[in-house]
Amino acid sequence: MDAGRGMCVISYQHKGLLEATKKVLPYVEHRQCARHIYADFRKIYSGIELRNLFWKAAKSTVEGGFKNHMDEIRQISPGAYEHLMAREPNTWCRAFFSTGLACDTVENGKAECFNAVILDSRKKLLLTMLEEIRVYMMDRFYNLRELAEKWEGDVCPSAIKKMEEFGEDLKFWRVHPNGQNEFEVRNGLESYGNITISAQRSMDFKMFHIIVDKL
Repeated sequence: MDAGRGMCVISYQHKGLLEATKKVLPYVEHRQCARHIYADFRKIYSGIELRNLFWKAAKSTVEGGFKNHMDEIRQISPGAYEHLMAREPNTWCRAFFSTGLACDTVENGKAECFNAVILDSRKKLLLTMLEEIRVYMMDRFYNLRELAEKWEGDVCPSAIKKMEEFGEDLKFWRVHPNGQNEFEVRNGLESYGNITISAQRSMDFKMFHIIVDKL
């Protein structure tokens, strides 16, 4: 696995796991599960507004967006702000993730779903457990392949839906050039400045690089 280069591991403050990972995969990017971060946060600071702001902060793809949402949290509750900032935001916010990993995940829900599916199998003898997992995965791959056969194009419907959602949001943004190959992108009072377009006309969008660079 090349000592973890080009990989990320998502866990939740398990010190033993972190130390073991450092030894086996010294170059892996470690992320914390945002869902677990929020679960602890909610025990002290509850409320729909704080919940929504937390997830907006966690899913921000630029540092400015993260800071804006965290400032809103601080205005509501300084204690909530300090609580989250003490949890190493660089490990659970997209704005700080490395590019080139083709992974924008902020929580390990997929792993938890898989663990829930194999819960009964895990209680059995090793060979029986592995055989049940093998059959489950074989059935799942078959069912997904059958589902893909019904697609109207080459792109899965969930990806198309996500791109349509991006498009709905993008239509409210406006680009303002400064005449020196730099631009400011604004949506009302929210803005991102100093976006540079190179000679190849490619823009440095963090979300694009987080997801696509490795593909």
